[in-house]
Amino acid sequence: MPNALLGVTQFRDPAVLISGDPDLVQVVQAAAAARGSPVRAVADPAAIRARWRDAGAVIVGADLAETVANLNVPPRGEVYLIGPPGAEAGLVPWSMPLHAAVLPLPAGARWLAQILSGPSAAHGLVVAVAGGTGGIGATTLAAGLALAARRRGPAALVDLDARGGGIDLVLGAESTPGWRWDTLRSASGHVADLAGQLPAADGVTIVAASRSDRRDPPAEAVGAVVDGLARDGGTVVVDLGGGPGAGGVGGGPSAARDEAVRAASRVVVLTGQSVRAVAATAAVLGDLADRRADLVVRRERGGAIAPAAVAEALGVPLLGVLPSVGSLPVLADRGVPPGRSAGWRWARACRRLADDLAATQPTPRRQGRS
Repeated sequence: MPNALLGVTQFRDPAVLISGDPDLVQVVQAAAAARGSPVRAVADPAAIRARWRDAGAVIVGADLAETVANLNVPPRGEVYLIGPPGAEAGLVPWSMPLHAAVLPLPAGARWLAQILSGPSAAHGLVVAVAGGTGGIGATTLAAGLALAARRRGPAALVDLDARGGGIDLVLGAESTPGWRWDTLRSASGHVADLAGQLPAADGVTIVAASRSDRRDPPAEAVGAVVDGLARDGGTVVVDLGGGPGAGGVGGGPSAARDEAVRAASRVVVLTGQSVRAVAATAAVLGDLADRRADLVVRRERGGAIAPAAVAEALGVPLLGVLPSVGSLPVLADRGVPPGRSAGWRWARACRRLADDLAATQPTPRRQGRS
C-alpha cells in the first residue's frame, strides 16, 4: 500500500504471476529465484482480484489472459502478458483491455528478468564506445573510461571489437583465468552474478573475446551479459570497435553491436581532426539511426579542424577532447593499462569524460512490446 510519509509505494508482493500453466509457472519462478525475488502464482479469480492492486508487477500467462480481461479489474500499470513460443498472436488481443505489454518467451526473457527485479533495482551506467575512424583509439578510450569509473563503484569492460586483438591485452589480463565470450555465448534472459567468474585487472571486470573463437557473440547473450553487469549499479563500458567496416555501427550488420547500442545509456564516438576522419565518422553516426551520440575528439599533430568545428560539422555535441599521447600504443603492447606513467594527462581527460557521463546519466527505461 502507498506510504505517503516515505514517498514510496510498498507492495504485498513484488510481482504476481497469474497462471495455472505448470510449465509457465516453472519458467517464471526459476527466473524470479535467480533474481532473489520470489514470485507468487495465483489462478483463482478471487485471489487474482485480491492481489491485482497490491503487486508491484502483474504477469499474466497466456492461459488466463482472457479470464483476467473478463474480470473487469481496474486499470493499472506494470502489467505484462507472457506465453510460450507461438503464443504472441493469441496474447495481442488482450494487451489493450489489460493495458499490458506482450513479452513472448524466450525472446522476452531479458525484460522478464528486469520486471522480476522490481522497480527499485539498481541499474548502472552503460556506455558504448565506437571509433569514428579506424585506428583512432576507441578501444584504449573504452579501457580508460572503465578505469576512471572504478573510482565511483564497480566497473566492467566488454569487448565487442571482433577485429581487435582482445581488450584483455590492453589491461594486461590476457593470461588471467576466467570466462570469456566463448563461454558466455549461451547466456540469455537473466544471468547470475558474473563478477567471480570473469577476469579482472586494476579493479575492472573484463568480458573479452576468446583467442580461439573470434565470432561475434549472439545479440541475446550481449544483452543478458551487459544487463547482468549493470545490475550492481556500477558502470559498464562496451567497446564497439572502430570505423566503417568494423561491423554493426559504422560497418554493416552486426546484431551484437546493435544490441549493445540499444542497451546503452550513452553512446560515445571518438574521432580525429582531419577531413578524412570527419567523413568516416559521419558514416558511423548515420548507422546510429535515432540514438543520440556524444563526440570525443582526439587531438592530432597538424589537425586541420578544431574540435568544436568537428562537432559542429557532424551535428553532435562535443563531450570532450583527448590529448595525443604517443606512448599509449607502446604501453598497450607491454600490457600496461592506459593512464599509468606517461599517460597521466590522457588519464585525467578520461576521468573528466567519465565524470561528465555519470553526472548526466538518464533514468533507465523499462522496455517491452505493446
